[in-house]
Amino acid sequence: MARVVLNKLEKRYANTGLLAVDQIDLEIRDKEFIVLVGPSGCGKSTTLRMIAGLEEISGGTITIGDTVVNDIPPKDRDIAMVFQNYALYPHMDVYNNMAFGLKLRKFPKVEIDRRVKDAAKLLGIENLLDRKPKQLSGGQRQRVAVGRAIVREPKVFLMDEPLSNLDAKLRVQMRTELSKLHNRLKTTVVYVTHDQTEAMTMGDRIVVMRDGLIQQVATPLMIYNHPNNVFVAGFIGSPPMNFIDVVLRHENDNYYVETLEGHVKLRIPKERLDYFKDLAPYVDKEMIFGIRPEDIESVDALDEYQEDMSLTAMVEVTEPMGAETFLFLSVGEEIPQMIARVGAVTKAKDGEQHKVVLDAGKCQLFEKESEQSIRHERVRVK
Repeated sequence: MARVVLNKLEKRYANTGLLAVDQIDLEIRDKEFIVLVGPSGCGKSTTLRMIAGLEEISGGTITIGDTVVNDIPPKDRDIAMVFQNYALYPHMDVYNNMAFGLKLRKFPKVEIDRRVKDAAKLLGIENLLDRKPKQLSGGQRQRVAVGRAIVREPKVFLMDEPLSNLDAKLRVQMRTELSKLHNRLKTTVVYVTHDQTEAMTMGDRIVVMRDGLIQQVATPLMIYNHPNNVFVAGFIGSPPMNFIDVVLRHENDNYYVETLEGHVKLRIPKERLDYFKDLAPYVDKEMIFGIRPEDIESVDALDEYQEDMSLTAMVEVTEPMGAETFLFLSVGEEIPQMIARVGAVTKAKDGEQHKVVLDAGKCQLFEKESEQSIRHERVRVK
């Protein structure tokens, strides 16, 4: 297998002037499963297509292994791609769909047969080799598309939202199958998705992109716990992180965040202060306070709690999810909506006031203008 290095990679469309990818730098390690994630239009698929050679680059270099591949055609880059729509030939059976690329490259028939049957066994589709694509389910077609890539035995696998056409249950199953397949093959995989759940569950590392720029590269848990900025914090996590406009206060050796009208005031625990840079320069300035829904609990579920970390909110909607309940809360105009992810059993009722407690020991603080996290530099996120 091989590592992939992107150096100042850029894509600008000449006809519109649109800068789709803005001089990004990224090293994808040998045998790593890396996921490019972000909203539509962020540049993730364009980046993948440039690695594949399907999109002409406007600047920078792409290195696969030890070779700069800028001017090498796709068929000679030793990569294999799995597309969103599977791109199977409808008139060919599964066997020939998987074998087609090898036949074009004049592989011996014996070698083709071995590779196709080995891949089919690995994917559990041995009994489907004589069927046409129209006779297959979505999950089976997806396996065939992956099998067609496997038989190539490439240096790098490129996958462009391969699960997006599957139903929710099958997507969960195939996420697991692809992760197990990577563990068996020990291959370098570059995977594109807009689904942050796929990114969190599959990637060794995640590359979060926005407007053609990389916002953060780190392991899933590091990104979840230590987001670089408001965008990353809000994009990774389901339901997304709550953000509240606040002013930072310092009173009696304690730091507090206070909503702009002063109706809600929450203390930041002393043990959380080590996580942040020196807060003194931010006192009496507007900031963005972030707290994840799972770090908010119903007061009725706790034996004891800190009063200065609690607030009373109006319950707009309750959503029972079985093992847990989502509470959609509001506190006047200062906090128009906040989501709490509490236990399955709660006394909260639609249209009534309800007290919740915030685990402020897990809060995030962001600068108001730049929206960058003010966590301490010693917090490692690689």
